Amino acid sequence: MTTVDERTRKRLSTGHEVALPLALSFAMGGVTVPARRSRLEAVLPAGLSSLAIAPGIGCVTLVGIQYHRVGGGDRGATGLEPYDEFAVIVPAVRGSRTSLPGAQLADGEIGGYVHWLPVTTDPSVALGREIWGYPKERAAITVTDGPDGVRTVVDGGRYGDESVRLEISRPRLEPTARDWTMASYTTKDGALLRTTARIRGDVALGLGPSIGTRLEVAPELAEELGLWRRPIARLYGSSVRAHLFEGERVDG
Repeated sequence: MTTVDERTRKRLSTGHEVALPLALSFAMGGVTVPARRSRLEAVLPAGLSSLAIAPGIGCVTLVGIQYHRVGGGDRGATGLEPYDEFAVIVPAVRGSRTSLPGAQLADGEIGGYVHWLPVTTDPSVALGREIWGYPKERAAITVTDGPDGVRTVVDGGRYGDESVRLEISRPRLEPTARDWTMASYTTKDGALLRTTARIRGDVALGLGPSIGTRLEVAPELAEELGLWRRPIARLYGSSVRAHLFEGERVDG
């Protein structure tokens, strides 16, 4: 895998030039909710299967992100102006021969399929679509990292006006310093693409419902994915850093 010291440059249709791995810093707040696996299987590309958390039940993660830095800092690479983003991600497994809860992880590779990714600027749309095939589109999004937590409002995009309202309260306990690697899946030019992100920062993870957590989603989105409205997990991070690597084509 390419290291952060072995950078390549990509020029976007907007004229921006970014260096990969892309350096990012951001605040985020999100939840994971149960969803009907039959609905999730219908939106996943060939080669991926919804991560089962119970018979017939998968899950979806919804996250609001306020970027502080997007690239830049490298000679010849301009980076982008910070923007806000909302991600709808379906935890999925590639290569598993079973759909039994827990057993999928024994012979499969877990990642998150990016189902919807509205953002606030045109350059960020170009960045995501042209390099990784992320399903980005412009929408009116406000992500606020305030003293009470992270609040996200999405107004517009494919699911219409006032499509999402998500509030994640600031945790009572101090977040834990974390360093982990995760993979996302997209489709680009007809192929399944896996992209690795290395993430560091003080992040609070919690299981079960939380006082101060609020989630409202458009009926169209809830129906499409079979979403439940009661979170089973939540995450919060006010100062997170990541490196996003170039995607790799993988066999379904």
